[in-house]
Amino acid sequence: MTIPKNFLFSQKCSRHFTYMDFLGCSDTFKANDCINFPQQLATLKSMEMLATEILDNVFDEFGQLKLTYGFCSENLRKLIKKNIYPPLDQHAGHEIKKNGKHICERLGFAADFNVPDVSSLHVARFIVSNLAFDRLYYYGNTKPIHVSLNEQPINSVVLMAEHANRRVPKNITKERFLTDEIDF
Repeated sequence: MTIPKNFLFSQKCSRHFTYMDFLGCSDTFKANDCINFPQQLATLKSMEMLATEILDNVFDEFGQLKLTYGFCSENLRKLIKKNIYPPLDQHAGHEIKKNGKHICERLGFAADFNVPDVSSLHVARFIVSNLAFDRLYYYGNTKPIHVSLNEQPINSVVLMAEHANRRVPKNITKERFLTDEIDF
């Protein structure tokens, strides 16, 4: 089902966030004249779920957070030069390709964010300890956290350490993420 043409993206999707917060937060969007609106109603529902079940709780625990990457339409994707793989990219939500298949079969929705003046490791460990999530990518203590949520979350934690100028994903159990020394 598609989004009604008169839908107001400026309305709230949770206690602390509007849909527009997720549409206009990326640096690529801000630097380019780009139309970045979802077409599928299910994408909006997934934004709401991520905002209410994860991001509102992070906001309540730590205060104001800064979204750094939210929704990614095909228009925005074409402007991003590296580090994006649409078949696994839940930033596309439930959007559909021209062939009728979902851009990302994982569905749900993802956002990247940080909390100013709070360790990303501390925030990520709060999420892993207290909230359901699909995937959490940890890039380092001072980098934004990537978190996604869908209807069947798998609680996958992936360390994204940099080696030889490229990110190398390493799956880690929730238990090890909460107890091991992680120093990047």
